[in-house]
Formats: sequence, structure tokens, C-alpha cells
Amino acid sequence: MPHPVLSAAVARASRAIAQPSESETTDGRLLEQFIQTKDELAFAELVRRLGPMVLGVCRRIIGNIHLAEDAFQATFIVLARRANDVRPREGVRGWLYGVAVRTAREARAVSARRRTREVTVPAVPDRPGEPEELPDDDVVRILDEEVGALPDHLRVTVVLCELEGLSRKVVAERLKIPEGTLSSRLAKARKLLAERLLGRGVVLPTAGLATLGLASAAVSARLTAQTSALAFTTGPLPPLVAALSNGVIRTVFLHKLKATVAGVILLVAALAATRSILPEVSAEEPRKTPPALIRIEEKPQNEKKTQPPAKPAGAGTLILARRGGDYWVLTPDGKRLPDIPLPDGTKTGARASLSPDGTRAAVIVLDKHELRPPTAENIEKPWPFKVIIQNLDKPTNGKEWEMPSLELNLCWMADGKRLVVAKVISHSPRTFESVLLDPATGKTEKLDLPPDIRVLDCGRDGKTFLVETFEPKTKTNSLGLAVKGEEKIRELVKIKGQPMLNARLSPDGKKVLYTDLDPERKDFHKWGISERPYLLDVATKKREPLADFPDNGQACGVAWSPDGKRIAYTWKQLHEDVFKKDTIDINDAQLETEAFLMVADADGKNAKTIATDKTSNAINMILGSIDWR
Repeated sequence: MPHPVLSAAVARASRAIAQPSESETTDGRLLEQFIQTKDELAFAELVRRLGPMVLGVCRRIIGNIHLAEDAFQATFIVLARRANDVRPREGVRGWLYGVAVRTAREARAVSARRRTREVTVPAVPDRPGEPEELPDDDVVRILDEEVGALPDHLRVTVVLCELEGLSRKVVAERLKIPEGTLSSRLAKARKLLAERLLGRGVVLPTAGLATLGLASAAVSARLTAQTSALAFTTGPLPPLVAALSNGVIRTVFLHKLKATVAGVILLVAALAATRSILPEVSAEEPRKTPPALIRIEEKPQNEKKTQPPAKPAGAGTLILARRGGDYWVLTPDGKRLPDIPLPDGTKTGARASLSPDGTRAAVIVLDKHELRPPTAENIEKPWPFKVIIQNLDKPTNGKEWEMPSLELNLCWMADGKRLVVAKVISHSPRTFESVLLDPATGKTEKLDLPPDIRVLDCGRDGKTFLVETFEPKTKTNSLGLAVKGEEKIRELVKIKGQPMLNARLSPDGKKVLYTDLDPERKDFHKWGISERPYLLDVATKKREPLADFPDNGQACGVAWSPDGKRIAYTWKQLHEDVFKKDTIDINDAQLETEAFLMVADADGKNAKTIATDKTSNAINMILGSIDWR
């Protein structure tokens, strides 16, 4: 920091901090005072009060004292510039906690990108080791990240009640909400937090978060004074502090903008719907504003008891495979339904399939202790996969079958009575085997299809299958259509590489949505991770890249909606500055990476994010295959 430029401001801040006010002025009143009058003393007092919490977050996430101080200063710069965004004012601790988490994570990512020491690694294992118990520092980092990811109105209850230890009565009074509302929010926050933590291998204790080590850190008078002074300086900020604060402000602004646009669209739609059900009002009579917009559920007029139960209109269910934790079950608008838990000692096998009626799920699991170095011997050694079929309403009573394979894929037959289990038997040469599993009897039998094919999806007619084939002479893979009882396979398209192929036949059988390597994305292609989604017309065999797919994304899973009018896909963030290298820094491989579940029109346009997940691994899958019924 350029001390000569800031010396006067630092001196003023130091005097303010050295003589803290003895009044009972709350955090919210100090913040309002700063907003209204740009009071330096009020801001300095906020830094003094909230600084220990912020520095504790930054140190735990970053793990570097000096970088944590830069993130600390950047966090308060964000507060100084965006103070008016804090609503209610008394929620400033919860708001600042979230900003601190964002800033610290950005600082950690910047640090990882700037490391110049590279370690050449021959390969990064597809399935890295997963420790049975996370180290304490990993646990508290995960806790900070998940608390920071809570919605503002829930996070503030956790920070004030759980971490600061304030009574519910005091917190309710400060936030100006009924104590019952506060208790409800706190319970909802704990439930949401418990679900997210469980997905990352951490159990939320009943005793509270304070027992897990989210402690504050002592802040030196020097750091407090310098930070307070930075908020009012007219000179340039330290480069890293400026970069971090600007980056976080930009991210928060874009998130807020998206939420605002979405809210406006919903409001317009709601107003239009409300207008259509309200009686007409004459020009002379002023229209009265209804007290609230209420969603009206219309019941059918002539409902017959003999009618079969209807499926949710146009909604359906998505099941999402993840690298760790349980399989997620969601609605297409992103609402989380109860997850499918995994048996003790297992992890996801990255593939799952919903029965046609949406009542059962077939998932793949693997022993979590099954770890192998990527040696030549292990490459051709089958993994001890298990297939589990569970009812969604009773996810703990599943049956399981051992299905050893190098890779495994699942899809239900159209009648929902049997399951196709497709195996990769060998990588060199690439050979396959597909069998039918009858969950009622537990028996398997060979499919009446040409040999050495891998079934990827089943057609609605019950006899057509989307398959993968391999030509040993040219060593090329193809997508094709196979029909029961016929020996000849109709080839549709050559596959550009040998990725973790995901392909789905549209409900009408006229199009195929699939993933393939893209040679044009050279930096990613050379590492074999350039997959993107493509649409293929079955009649013309013409393929087109899916519209609006991100340039820095790797496609993982694809699915059609039950009516064929929409699609879903998962993609993972790719770090171009990492994969353009000829060797990968071991630290780069552990770079924080985010993955997304998208729902879009059938051509890929109007894509909407409905779920995300993050991990510190730039190589492995995060969100994998999906199915939609």
C-alpha cells in the first residue's frame, strides 16, 4: 500500500478505532449513518466490529495470511461501494459474510492461476482418492462456502444466531421480523445447509455451527486502520485489492441483474394472468389493486374416479448423477426433491435412468474405497460397479446387482419392465456387451440385437435402440440405430473421438442429442475434454452444434423432455489458461471448478440454469448424466 498517500486517512482511522464508541449503536445504524453522510468514523467502527469475522472467513478459505489480508480489504471495499444494497441494514453481518466468501474464493483462484511452479504429471486419475474423513481445514472451508452460498435472508439468521450467538429475540428485533418468522427461517437455513453439506461429505451437528470451528480472527490495528482508510482514498487501490473488489462487485451485479430481469418477467406474467381472471372494470371506476397475487389451482369439473392419475402437466422429473454424494432429483424449474441416497461406503457411478412412468430410478454405484493408479494394467481391469433400482417414494429399499465393467450405461425399455445394462468390456479394441435386466426376477439375458454394440437409449416403439459401434480396422466409433431382430445397423454419424459418450433419441425418434469431441477447440481437444452437445437429424444425418453452448464448457450429460419440446444438459467449466499448457500443474488440477444443469428449448436456445455444483478439481466430472421423465 502506498503509505504516503494514505497516511492522513490511516491516522484518522487509527484514532477512531483506538477510541471505540461506548454507545449501543447497532451495526445497521452505523451502516445507515455511513450511507447517509459518508461518515468515516462509522465505517471505521464497522471494520472494527465485523473485521474479525471477515478475516476468519478469508483465512480459512485461502489458507494464506497475506493473501487473506488482501481479500479482507477487498471485502470492505465492496461494502463501501455497495452499502446501499444491504437490506435490511441490520443484516450487514450476513451480507458481508457472503461477500467475504466470494472474495476469498476469487483470491484463491487468482493465486492458483499465478503459481508458476509446474509439476509434470503423466496423467490425472479419472477417479481420484476420496478420503474417508475430511481434514479439519477442509471441513471449515466447506462450511464457510456453503454458509456463504445461502440466500441473504437465510444466511443472516445463521450468522447472527449460530455464529454470533445472539438470542432469537434480539435478532428478530434487529431485523424487524416476528420471532416465529426468524425461527422458521433459521430452521429452513439449517435444513438447506445440512443437505448441501451432506452432499460434500460433512454432517451438520445438532449442537450448532459454532462447534465446528468457524471462529473469528484477531485483526491488527494496522490492518483495520489501512482498510478503513482505503474506503475513502481518492488514489489508486493496491492492484490485487482492486481486482478482487471489482470482480466481486461485477459478479454480484450480474447476479442481481439476472434476478431482477427474471422477477420482472414473472411479475408481468402474473399480472397478465391476474388480469385475465379479474372482472372488467368500467372506465369511470378506478381499478382496485388486489392485495396479493394468488396462484389459483383449478380443479377439473367432471373428474371421474375411474380415470388414471395424471402426471404433472409438462413438468416431469429430472435425475442428475453427481461425482460425490447422492443422486439429485429435481423438477425442470430447479426445485429439489428428496435425493436418492447411496448405500454406506459407496459413491456415484455417474450414470442413472428413470423408469418411463417416473416412479423408479436405476443408478450405478461404486465402492468409495476402490482407487486405482492409471497404470496400463488397471486401464483394462473392470470396475466393480453395482446397479441399484429404487422407488422414488422409498429410496432406501433398493435392490442391487453386481455389474463389473470398464464403463456402464443404463436405460429403461419403453414398457418400464426391464432395464438395458450396457457394458464396455475392453478399451483396446473397444468392445461392448448389452444385456436385459428384469428387476422382478433379477435375471439377465442377451438382447436380440447385433453383437458387439453398446445400447445408449431405447426408442418409444420398444424395438429401436440408439447404439454405439466400433470399427476395429479404422478404430472409429459411430452412432447408429439398431432394430430388434435385424442384423444390420443403420449408421448415423462417426464420432470424432472416444469421449464418455452420452446420446439420447428424441421421443418421436426423429432426432438425436449427443456429445462429441470438438477438434476446433484445440486447447481442450488435445486433452480429450472438448465435448459439446450436437443435434442430429435422423432422416438427413445432418448434425449441428447445439445453440448457445458456452465456449469454455465441457458437455457431460444430455436428455430430452418427455414431450420432446425441450432438452436438458450438464456442462462443466473449463479453464483455458490451464489446458492450453503441455503439462498440467498439480495445483491447476485442483482449481475450483463449477458445473451447471441447464434446461433449454429443443435447439438449445433460451437456456436456463436450474442447478449448480462446485469442486476443487479441474479434471473430473462434477455433474454427469441426466434423465428426464
